[in-house]
Amino acid sequence: MLESTSDVNVLIADQSSHTRLVLEAMLSEEKGISVAGLAADGDELLRKIKDNRPHVALVNYDLPKNNRLFTFKRIFSEAPTPIILLVNKEQLSLKLIQEVTALGVFAIILKPDGKRYPDYRSIAGELVSKVKAVKQTINWDVQQMLDSLEQEVETARTNKLEPKPEVETVIVIGASTGGTKALENIISNLSADIKATVLVAVHLPAGFTKSLAARLQSLSGCTVVEGRHGMQLKPGKVIISPGGRNMVIQPVMNHKVNYKISFSDELAYTYDRPSVDLLMQSVANSSVKKVLGIILTGMGKDGTVGASTIHKRGGMVIAQDEATSAIFGMAKSVIDSGVTHHVLPLSEIPQFINSYAEQNNTVGVTSDTI
Repeated sequence: MLESTSDVNVLIADQSSHTRLVLEAMLSEEKGISVAGLAADGDELLRKIKDNRPHVALVNYDLPKNNRLFTFKRIFSEAPTPIILLVNKEQLSLKLIQEVTALGVFAIILKPDGKRYPDYRSIAGELVSKVKAVKQTINWDVQQMLDSLEQEVETARTNKLEPKPEVETVIVIGASTGGTKALENIISNLSADIKATVLVAVHLPAGFTKSLAARLQSLSGCTVVEGRHGMQLKPGKVIISPGGRNMVIQPVMNHKVNYKISFSDELAYTYDRPSVDLLMQSVANSSVKKVLGIILTGMGKDGTVGASTIHKRGGMVIAQDEATSAIFGMAKSVIDSGVTHHVLPLSEIPQFINSYAEQNNTVGVTSDTI
């Protein structure tokens, strides 16, 4: 894993000087990203990778001197480097994904179409996110990455014209002190076929949330897992933020209807990790139809800003009451902010979630960003 304080050094390879300059300018504007160099063909790409040792290479699939992926094969054997591949939609296939992933492709991004010079700034968020994701990856598992990319490609291929959302309701739960016991009560009482994804951020250090996910899975009919990069949001799934990391969601293949797990190194309003605020904001700023934010027991104010964002976009916010909270800090803060719709004892929260997930009402989307 890269040091958390270091920039991600990216090498850009494209045959178009215009594209190279646009991508260089766009990425150089981002805090935490440094452009390590530019290349116009496969030979120059390999040479500069060896000279500059970048963390990741952003490469156009049509790069000259990379016929039959010859340059990728040389990079893989001579100077292994994660590659983010830019491809046209019509070039996508599962066979291509399998081939390039085996040769070090970390992520794939669809190029904007319909123009002589693609508007790369229209996908700036995805570009930046995937470049930074190299830094966030703890163990780069090729098979895991292949599975994730294949899932993304299949979603893009089958939903080209009017993508259908995988999930229309997302529930975000935030907690701290006393939160693990409260979560056991809630998750064990959720409907096994709940028509929602449940995202959880509880203040725990690295190494503790995997066992928490296993414990909750043993109590629930839902699928309970620790979040990992690329995991898609689906109904009936409970995703626990890994300890010490800020989990967020982002669109799958730049579609605005389906979402997957990602991680952020943004500075949150509090220093707590995982950040409830950042997770809630990323969901509130998505196009998910229905959003429910829940603040449970815990010390501090994490979640108040995120809950306010959910409230502003038309979502619903509930808080655990004082009588059933081990520490009435986070819940009190969000209640005092005036954005809660209901204050409930812990025993009533699971049934509220089940009922909310069954309702068909939708909400608007705010223009606020994280």
